[in-house]
Amino acid sequence: MKPPLCIWFLTFSLAYQTVYAQPDSSFLLRAASSLSNQPVHEHVYLHLDKPNYSFGDTIWFKAYTVIGRHHQLSGLSKVLYAELISPADSVVTRQILPLASGVTWSDIPLARTLKPGVYRLRAYTRWMRNFGSGSFYEQRITIGGTPPVIAQHSTKEHPDVQFFPEGGQMVIGVRCRVAVKAVGPNGLGVDIKGVIKDNTGNIAADFATQHLGMGVFAFVPMAGKKYHAQVLAPGETSFNVNLPAALSEGYTLAVNDLDKDSIYVRVAVNDKTLKSNHDKRFGIIAQSNGKVLYTTEAGLDHTVYTASIPKKRFPEGIAQFTLFSQSGEPLAERLAFIDNGNGELRLNLKPFLKSDYEKGKMKFELSTTDDSNKTAPGTFSVAVINESLVKPDSNAEQTILTGLLLTPELKGYIEQPGYYFAYRTTKTHADLDVLMLTQGYRRYDWKRILDTAQQPLKYLPEKAPEIAGRLTTPRGKAVAGGKVTLMDIRDGILRDTITDTAGDFRFTGLVIADTATLVLKAKKQNNSDNVKIVPELPEYPAIEPENYPYGTDTLVNRQQYDAYQKVQTEYIDRNGKLLKTVVVKAHKIPPKPDLSNSSNLNGPGHANQVVMYNQLSGCVVLSECLNGLLFGVRFSKPDIEGKSIPYSERMTGRLNGQLPMTLIVDGITMDASHLDELNPKDVYSIEVLRSGTYLAIYGSSAAGGALVITTKRGGEGADYIEREPSGIVTIPYLGFYKSRSFYVPKYRRQNDKVRDTRNTVYWDPNILTGKDGKASLEYFNNDTKGVYRIIIEGINDDGNIGRTVYRYTVK
Repeated sequence: MKPPLCIWFLTFSLAYQTVYAQPDSSFLLRAASSLSNQPVHEHVYLHLDKPNYSFGDTIWFKAYTVIGRHHQLSGLSKVLYAELISPADSVVTRQILPLASGVTWSDIPLARTLKPGVYRLRAYTRWMRNFGSGSFYEQRITIGGTPPVIAQHSTKEHPDVQFFPEGGQMVIGVRCRVAVKAVGPNGLGVDIKGVIKDNTGNIAADFATQHLGMGVFAFVPMAGKKYHAQVLAPGETSFNVNLPAALSEGYTLAVNDLDKDSIYVRVAVNDKTLKSNHDKRFGIIAQSNGKVLYTTEAGLDHTVYTASIPKKRFPEGIAQFTLFSQSGEPLAERLAFIDNGNGELRLNLKPFLKSDYEKGKMKFELSTTDDSNKTAPGTFSVAVINESLVKPDSNAEQTILTGLLLTPELKGYIEQPGYYFAYRTTKTHADLDVLMLTQGYRRYDWKRILDTAQQPLKYLPEKAPEIAGRLTTPRGKAVAGGKVTLMDIRDGILRDTITDTAGDFRFTGLVIADTATLVLKAKKQNNSDNVKIVPELPEYPAIEPENYPYGTDTLVNRQQYDAYQKVQTEYIDRNGKLLKTVVVKAHKIPPKPDLSNSSNLNGPGHANQVVMYNQLSGCVVLSECLNGLLFGVRFSKPDIEGKSIPYSERMTGRLNGQLPMTLIVDGITMDASHLDELNPKDVYSIEVLRSGTYLAIYGSSAAGGALVITTKRGGEGADYIEREPSGIVTIPYLGFYKSRSFYVPKYRRQNDKVRDTRNTVYWDPNILTGKDGKASLEYFNNDTKGVYRIIIEGINDDGNIGRTVYRYTVK
């Protein structure tokens, strides 16, 4: 019978030694210093109102951006990117959000034209891009029904079975724990069992998985033996898998953190290793999120060395233990999840007014304390959903605990991350420890860390969106010392800068909302505008295919989707009114003209009137076509040369002064007298600018109004020599997204005419507990019966995180 794993450290008859952190080794000092000097990492977590959505729904979320081992709210980055990614790995929506003290919130409306499927929500800062897309937040959400049914693997296919010795290697004659993980062809864990046999057929150990295809067993590999596992999976005959070969010499590293107050570390070698390395030094470094929490060193004078470390030294979360040789070579490594309660908030939700009927008013008081029971002011978000309709899976859900304590440190797909935190028991912690053994992420490259010549980081922390580019001559030579002006008429922004020796320029600290059309003007030092502006296009990280089990669109899933949609047909407007069925007769709307080649500084199509080429017919000169066609424009009588001059009228019909309108042809400004020199057949579009809104950007150069004329390209039936505007360009700009507010109605119980069937009943991303650690929330139930679930998540200034779930029934 195997001894219980929780007491295996206490069974050794060899020397036992307890050592606390005394890093007097020069190597350990250098390694600890190098690790501490590594760039700090940011992590992002999004609290979503619910896990799955329907067409026409809105994704409501709050973002928490933290930094360092204590998960404190980050002040490093001020800009967050949030993207909705389709099942085809393309960006559906991208939002740029301002971060204030590490938090922000927003909403993503879901168009009814989206195809049903599993989408991804991705969030990151520019600083996080230095560490690869694996450091980004990513969450799967289902749109258009319930989550897809995962395809079941055929019993004819063997699951993929791998074995992971604790610390990374087995050594002959040294007792070692070995983790096993079995994954089916569908990517999910498969429960298996079996025995470990040597090459002579003798059984050395038996094993069985304990959770989601993962398990652990212990045995002692012997000299001259090779080992394999005889695996028995459900519904199939047995098959064999070879175990990693045991080393004749080497070190093993084991960690046991099941004790309430202490972590036990064990280093073991065989007699051969002890003899060849007697009295040689080795060291251990324990760190969490780049912060060294423990170091020790010792001489190898016994086959077993153990150390005891107080748990209180560590924050809650994943810690990495690394064993080094005397020369500084990493010998073994082990991840462990330290579950000591350090850094967790206690959230208590007390009902003051509780209704169990539809449209009943609810009122709660939220109180928050830290692990020492002191009041803990913080920022929180709350979501109330009807889980009878949404049907969330608490085991599979991402939470603030999994999103900040677990997934940032592990690579690959983690099946049911919420399971390890939903109900904390001895079993869930043991299962979590096996996850550390099978999916431990080796984030730190020690060879790179110890290299004093660190590579510079490509991406600096972003304080606000910016625009950059280069100023050159028409032939591409850099223009140094050139003046570049940025203008945004809508928001009244006017900024100047000077190009550097390479002709580069950059505008930083831009606070512009939504999408905008910006104007860049440039001149040389001698005020010549014979320059070319080349804006730097925004660069976003590539979309990588997700690493997730494949689903199937089965009949059962289709039936689930149809049932879900039946409820969603009662989708209401913001006022909560159920719309009656109406018949809409549609008429084909003609496509909008393509004005992408327009030189209008306000943006293509932003004008008092737009006239297209197909409206110009039956005339020899252009003014004849336009006379009577342009609103508020009067043409003078032809002069001796037969030229007509356009003038803009006031609203009263009087001429707007005596200044003629300005012509801007393909970005080139010219006198209005040249109007009839243009062949009407060469004109593609004319944009009429008469009001101050559209003329302000042109200043005195168009005081009498302007006609922005774009000539035809070759594809429009006329020869065209493309000309770029001299010293001026317009660029589309994606600014900060303007988030909406969740509609919170106030009902009277007797009002039965208003129907509210939203399955997100209430959402508030800005709950702040004061100095007393308290806050209140109130809302009304809606017209759906079932079990309502309140989820509150949040964090305080010290980085303590918390989550609570409260349920009640509406009858």
